[in-house]
Amino acid sequence: MITIRIASVTDADALCNLSRETFYKKWLSTNTEQDLQSYMNEFFSKERIQEELGDDEVIYLVCEKENKLIAYSKLNRYKSEGDLHSLRPFEIQRMYVLEEFIGIGIGKSLMKKALEIAKAENFEVVWLGVWENNIPAINFYKSFGFEFYSSHKFVLGEDITTDLLMKKVL
Repeated sequence: MITIRIASVTDADALCNLSRETFYKKWLSTNTEQDLQSYMNEFFSKERIQEELGDDEVIYLVCEKENKLIAYSKLNRYKSEGDLHSLRPFEIQRMYVLEEFIGIGIGKSLMKKALEIAKAENFEVVWLGVWENNIPAINFYKSFGFEFYSSHKFVLGEDITTDLLMKKVL
């Protein structure tokens, strides 16, 4: 059975490992080993994740099967970019699924849960950034009613790319 729940501090080790594994596998073909390791050391350390799990403005949703984390999403309350400052913004910062579980609806379930939380907490807009060349992800977000509204630069070590910003007004 697969379940989705809000992570707690006790999930820090498993979430750190899952974050590193999924990010590395997803982006290895388009980035250098050095850039990936540097990014992961900064953003996916156990200490960083523990700190975020204790932050009231951050929510980690985790998906587990047989007590093993297989997917997660990082959500941020009140963080915004572009022309969203006057709205109550809710960000979907990350959403990753282990390779062997892609294509069975886990991403859809995580997205539905994120949107459910945003609505329940009376946020007005949900937004996210997606790499401009990640067409499958862009199409996935479009299927949930997200639309483009801006872009920003994403820096991963020496690599600077463009993320398209997408929003969904609730």
